Amino acid sequence: MRVVLMFLAVCAASCARPSAPPSSQTAVAADTSAVRREIEQWYDDNTRAFLAKDVDAIMALRTDDFQAVAPDGRVQDRGAMEHYTIGLLNGIDRWISLNFDIDSLEVSGDLARGVVRQHLIRMALRPDGLVHHVETWVTQDETWRRTPDGWRLQRVDSVRDQRRLVDGQPD
Repeated sequence: MRVVLMFLAVCAASCARPSAPPSSQTAVAADTSAVRREIEQWYDDNTRAFLAKDVDAIMALRTDDFQAVAPDGRVQDRGAMEHYTIGLLNGIDRWISLNFDIDSLEVSGDLARGVVRQHLIRMALRPDGLVHHVETWVTQDETWRRTPDGWRLQRVDSVRDQRRLVDGQPD
């Protein structure tokens, strides 16, 4: 009986010990989940800015050293991308939908890198001078930097899987 009581006391004592701190792997997963939520909020802000055709709000969500690397390897700085964004928005009659899916995300300190899939649908002016239904898809790598004002897009590269339909037909 005494042995059984001693065994139960040892078990109770071991169960009463505080649990071990979470492993670094658990902490990283929690941090990545929190950053994912923050970047999803960034996408909500970005979508609102595009829907409003507000170039200043769009560019405010990008770092001062923002750059995009085109599929041909050409690097465009923030100024070139602002100019491109103005041209894009000027040709849009109205947005139908903007969808962004963060496929994967890695966080390292104040940088986050993700694979993002975009699907955009809009009514847009085309070279024939008419407004057409335009639907585009792309997958790209994106890097965000945490700033005092929140996450800001720093770089877009590895642009791939581009597809465009105009009035339902490949362009």
